[in-house]
Amino acid sequence: MRKKVSNLMIALLVPLLASCSLFGGSDASSDSSAVSSVSSSVSSSSDSGSASSSSSEPADATTIEAYYPFSASVFTKYLGEGNEYASFTVYPQYIEGNRMQITSNNGGTQIVTVLELADGELREVFTRPETYFRENMLEKTASGDAANQLDILLKEPLEVGNSWMNASGVPSEITNLTAQIETPMGNFEALEVTTTYEASTTKDYYVKDMGLVKRVTDLGDDMVVSSSLEARNENVPETQQLRVFYPDSELMGLDATSIALSYATNDVTRTILAEALKNVPDAPGGSLIGPNVSINSLSLSDDGRVYVDFSQEFVSEMNAGTSAESLILQGVVNTIGEYYGVQEVYLTVAGNPYESGHILMAEGAYFTVDYTNVNE
Repeated sequence: MRKKVSNLMIALLVPLLASCSLFGGSDASSDSSAVSSVSSSVSSSSDSGSASSSSSEPADATTIEAYYPFSASVFTKYLGEGNEYASFTVYPQYIEGNRMQITSNNGGTQIVTVLELADGELREVFTRPETYFRENMLEKTASGDAANQLDILLKEPLEVGNSWMNASGVPSEITNLTAQIETPMGNFEALEVTTTYEASTTKDYYVKDMGLVKRVTDLGDDMVVSSSLEARNENVPETQQLRVFYPDSELMGLDATSIALSYATNDVTRTILAEALKNVPDAPGGSLIGPNVSINSLSLSDDGRVYVDFSQEFVSEMNAGTSAESLILQGVVNTIGEYYGVQEVYLTVAGNPYESGHILMAEGAYFTVDYTNVNE
């Protein structure tokens, strides 16, 4: 089961997590766009020791890009103090144009946030809590009450005294350009942004060419929560565990195994999942789908269902009797449904309802995740 935190804890952590990316870079591809190459292995490098952000260019003459660089495939880790959920990690999932999607995980919840840099402002435009799957949400923009909870992280001109009002009515202000900050990764000279809430004050510290390096929240009554940069590793993939269901050797039920998924920034989920389903070492034959099968589109709809369209090879390369075919379909549905955390999967082939010599699905009919045949 996913870990949950109370509404109060989520309210405290959402601004902490959503404003902690250090990333950006190449063009993004949506899950229904052209297939990107699969990154089978990515090398890792770590920055460590003392660091300095000194520059001959005055801080008040720089742009937001200098303090919030968009860098792809950078895994960032923050060490927390004062709260069990103050430690967290951040990864840039997608970047395209002036928007970036990050995922933040503090061990209690995982939040996806879309940031936009426009008109001299870096602002949150969309957030989705409890998001454990990976999907391109760069085109989403929050509205209504959800939009009123989003913040402006930085606003030009980057000079002391520049202030702005966030959508929630909370004010932020640039209060220092040369704050001396200590973190586990080293000491930095940082730009300080102070946000004043009704019962607390938060200070965010941004460093040139790195982004956010520290956040300190004073809750009053000598309660202080901080998150400080501990590690910043470049050329590192985002990793996930996928539980794959496949027919057992007796064709009597489904077995399950765990497969590690690896995504670089802008890798397409449907491509990574298709490759995973073709390489299931524990399954009889070593795969769940045929070697030439591709996923044409894959997305979570607002109706709470996952919509997935396979290439024609999904049927033509199956070569299975009725019992085996039913188990393969159930294995695919269970795998995709569990990954997205839904119960219903609308599965089509080449844009049409699923049809084979044994099974015919009606237009609009969907498959349901079912664990009754899963072996213990």
